Amino acid sequence: MVKAVENLTALTLRLLARTAHPRLDEWDLATCEVLASLPVPGMADLISPKPKGSPLSLGIRRELLQDVTLGATLHLRAGLGSSGDILAEPYPATGNFRVEVP
Repeated sequence: MVKAVENLTALTLRLLARTAHPRLDEWDLATCEVLASLPVPGMADLISPKPKGSPLSLGIRRELLQDVTLGATLHLRAGLGSSGDILAEPYPATGNFRVEVP
């Protein structure tokens, strides 16, 4: 079995849409516009090749998006999972998940 590469990218995103994730309970599938992406020091960056302004779909634990409205700006860290899904950190450290309302 091939081991997944540990990877993480810091993302700034605009939330465009969200729905229940088709495979992960308690997660939403968020469609976002990429505003910025930066590598996380010491981690592989498998997401940054997405150009600014392009759409990105990623899984975010539903609890983190509670009361977050469409159009909000999200600051989070996410990685490419072994299943090919992009997933936000499920339990981010303080400061690694922020929401700015429009």
